[in-house]
Formats: sequence, structure tokens, C-alpha cells
Amino acid sequence: MTDYARKMSLDLRMIDENAYSDHIDNKASHCAKILNDYYQKYDAQKGTQFVFSDLGTYKPGGDFNVYSEIKRKLVEDYHIPSYKIRFIQECKNEKAKKAMVDAMNRGDIRIIFGSTSMLGTGVNAQQRAVAVHHLDTPWRPSDLEQRNGRAVRKGNLIAKEFADNKVDVIIYAVERSLDSYK
Repeated sequence: MTDYARKMSLDLRMIDENAYSDHIDNKASHCAKILNDYYQKYDAQKGTQFVFSDLGTYKPGGDFNVYSEIKRKLVEDYHIPSYKIRFIQECKNEKAKKAMVDAMNRGDIRIIFGSTSMLGTGVNAQQRAVAVHHLDTPWRPSDLEQRNGRAVRKGNLIAKEFADNKVDVIIYAVERSLDSYK
């Protein structure tokens, strides 16, 4: 029951992608808009953003996933080049992961999606980070701290020079849902 409630607050299409359609007020729509706002605001500095969700993660193939849905919105609605948006799950080995992290630090990749376990630890891509987005919140507060620590840490050059040494942390929550319980 809890899993069902968590999926519902993320996107009803997580329950049944054929029974429900996209909605202007779902988390994917809100997140895409805010990602674009930060993308445009820090475009000259090549500011980067982290998007975390342990549900609806990217898997190659046909099933609905929230990562691909937000990427679709960013590309189609906001005209962000698709190669600037990546999923950590695309990395099949440590060499590929290191290359993706290096590309984030250069600003070649501007938005990265991942789960707590894959993106929340061992990723030092903080140099250009301007925002961390949480589509869901983990059960353990220490996991939330780990996620935020990907950007809110020493070595963040853009935050130091252009954002008063701050990184914005955005948590998306649905009223009267399991989001407010956690």
C-alpha cells in the first residue's frame, strides 16, 4: 500500500500509464519548468542540476518512467538539447560514470537524474551545481543529506562566485499524500 501511495504522488502513470495521462500540475511538469528556470538563469555559467528519485527510475525499454518524461518535457517544451540531460543509470561501469561526472563538472551535461544509491554517493560533480531537486524523499534523513551533499559542498565554483555560496534544494511534495508524511 505504501509503495502504491508513493507512486501516486510521483505520477499517476506510475500506477497505470494507459489509464492516466499527463497533467500540468504533476511533479514532472513542475520539475521540468523549474529545471528550465535554473537552466536559463545560469546558462552563461553552465550551471548544473541534480534530480533525485528512487521511484520511476530510467530503464531502457518501453515502460513509463518519470526521468524520461521530464527529459521529454525539457526537450519538447523548453528546447533544451537532449545531450545536456543524462541519467546516471546509463553508465555501465566506473569509467563511464567518471566520464559523466567530468562532463558535469565542465558543464557539458547540465542536468543529471539518478537514484540515491547510484547518484547520491561517490559522485563529485559539484563544481557547477546550482540546484538539487528531490522528486521523492528517502525514508532515512541521512540519505537526503547524502543527496544534497552532491552539490552542497566544497569545490562548488559557481555557487561561490554567482550564488552567494548557496545551492537551492527543491523538494517536490503533493498535499494530502504520503509526501507530507515523510
